[in-house]
This record gives sequence, C-alpha cells and structure tokens, in this order.
Amino acid sequence: MSAKKSNGNGFDGLVAIQLCTKSWPGIVNLTKEDLGVDKVPEFFHLGNKKLYPAEWRQAFNRKISEGRRVLNENTYDFVLEWVRCSPKGRLARTLEKLAQVQREYLALADEFCEKNDAIRDEWKAFCESKHPGSWELMRPHYPPREVLRRKFDFFWTITEIKAAEPPSKTSAPEVIEAYQRAKAELEAKCKEAVELAFLDYMKTIREVVADLSLKMREGKVIRNDSLEKVRKLHDWSRDMNIFGYKPLEEELAKLKAGLDGVDIKALKDNDALKGQLADLADQVAAVASKTEDVNAISGNYKRMIDLS
Repeated sequence: MSAKKSNGNGFDGLVAIQLCTKSWPGIVNLTKEDLGVDKVPEFFHLGNKKLYPAEWRQAFNRKISEGRRVLNENTYDFVLEWVRCSPKGRLARTLEKLAQVQREYLALADEFCEKNDAIRDEWKAFCESKHPGSWELMRPHYPPREVLRRKFDFFWTITEIKAAEPPSKTSAPEVIEAYQRAKAELEAKCKEAVELAFLDYMKTIREVVADLSLKMREGKVIRNDSLEKVRKLHDWSRDMNIFGYKPLEEELAKLKAGLDGVDIKALKDNDALKGQLADLADQVAAVASKTEDVNAISGNYKRMIDLS
C-alpha cells in the first residue's frame, strides 16, 4: 500500500460542502378551537392542518432527496452535522449534477407559486366538501403571494478546510487548555471521519463489482448500463481516493481494461469471457473487503493532520 504525501494539514485536497434547502411546509398545528373543545385531554394529540395537497409537498421532497443523493454519492461525511467533504477533483462534476437538480427544484417552486391561486381554490373546495367551515380556520395561515416564493430555496455553500488560529503564548492558561482540548477532540473526530469514509469507499466499490460478478456467473441478463456503471466506477474511485490507497484503483483498472471494447451481444453467449470478467470483478471485491487496511489509512491521515 502506498501512502499519500502531503506537506499540508491532510485536507488540502478537500473542501467542505453543505446543501441548504427550504420549502414551505404548508402545515400548521390544530388547536382546541379548531375542534370546538375547551380543553384537550392529555391522551389526545391534535395533529396538523395541511394547507395544500400532498402531491406538491411530495414533489418538493423528491427533488430535495435527489439533491442529497447526488451529494452523498460524491462526497464523504465530515465532522460537522449536515456538512460533507468533497475531493476537489470531483467537485466540478458534483456541482454540475447539483445545478441540474437546483434548476428543476426552483422551476417547480415557480410553477407552484404561479398556480397558487388555483391550487388554493381547489384545496378550499376539497376541504369545505369534507368539513364545512374548515376554510375559515385555515385561511389566516397562508402567506402573501410576495412572501410565498421566498419560502423555497435550493443552494449550497463551499468552504476551505483550514486550521483555527491557535492562541498566543501570552493567552490565559484556561484559553490554552481549552484550545488543546478542542484540538485533541477534533483530531479524534477527523480520524473517525476518515475511517468511515474509507469503509464507505470500499463498500461502494465492493457492491458494484460483486453485482457484476453475480450476473456473469449466474447467466443473468447483462445490459450496457451495467458495464458502463463499472467503467464509471473506475473514474469515481480515482476522484474519491483521498486516502492514497492504490490497490483498489489498480484492480479496477484491470477490470475496466477487460470491459473496454466488450460487445454486449457477443458477451451473451461467451461463457469463457464472462468467467474472465467475473474473476476480475472478484479480485476487485477481494481487495475492497480488506477492511483491516483502515487502521493504516487512518494512521497515515492522522500523521498528516496538523490542526495547530
């Protein structure tokens, strides 16, 4: 195993990225006045009033989930909640995919706001047909038209990962002690994050190649997109390899070379070629199963980290 050399703090090749989204929930709490009661029993939960149809809320949530999936597939967990870290070499492709989801999300928000009057009228008719008089209890909770659009957004922030300024030698002892304690805690968190990232990296590769091997050996239908997924995995592995871990890249390169030029129609009845490709996939899976290498990886990273 070769180790990545660095003169920096171990995070020179990474940036922190956070995806930020918001949408109008269109939900407010029921009150005892809504139900026409004076007191709510302790065993009774009031629930919510929903101010627009569920299919719109679901459409917004699907786009938000799609954006987070794009981010999660191309980044690693970081030590801060809701913050991911991205290899700089992968960032441009990740942002391109995020930008596409962003355009779709904002277009959906524009459509919702443009159709809002019609959506409200339809929802009002539906609510009144089910529970006459309910609309007057819901109407005050709708935002003005000019405010509604501002309740939807989809963007991201990118930050360089740098060390905090250490206290000066003349700082108070309690300040120096607090800084040293925070530094030690952060280094431990960074080590844990690197270990989890490495295990996630190996798991992603292992699952893709194991699936290919299974299909080859069991004679299942193999489509071009299955082969293309493995070819793209090689590029992904290089972009995401922040660990300096070369064995997986090398085995994936052999598998990709074996797949290059393969005709999907000719592969269908070529059991010998299927066996060769399955063997190559198994070799990748074997290397991706060496989870014990995580200790060497995290140890190497800890030596590079300089948070002082």
